[in-house]
Amino acid sequence: MRPLPPGFEGLSVHTPRWALPTEAARNLARRTASMEELESFYQAMLPQMERIIAFLNGRELSALDGPEQDLLALAKSFMEAAISVELFREPDPADAFPGDRYRIEEPTRAG
Repeated sequence: MRPLPPGFEGLSVHTPRWALPTEAARNLARRTASMEELESFYQAMLPQMERIIAFLNGRELSALDGPEQDLLALAKSFMEAAISVELFREPDPADAFPGDRYRIEEPTRAG
């Protein structure tokens, strides 16, 4: 496990589970996590989000190094988890469109 950028080392414990490279992977992680996992991750990230945004703001996303990419992925996973924690109070809402019935299209980079 590589370290996060300086100042964010305390979030490294969440990197293996939540620093996922694609939206589909982050969505699946949210839907298959327990509420306890989601709440723990959410509570760790929430007080750091303004600092994370400030740190990443203005950086060219395509030029982020590995630790910076992990930090961005954690922030994206936080946004994925937030809907379950703040709104639905469950990882995969029973009354929502089933997550396994839709496909998330990932952007492709033009060569």
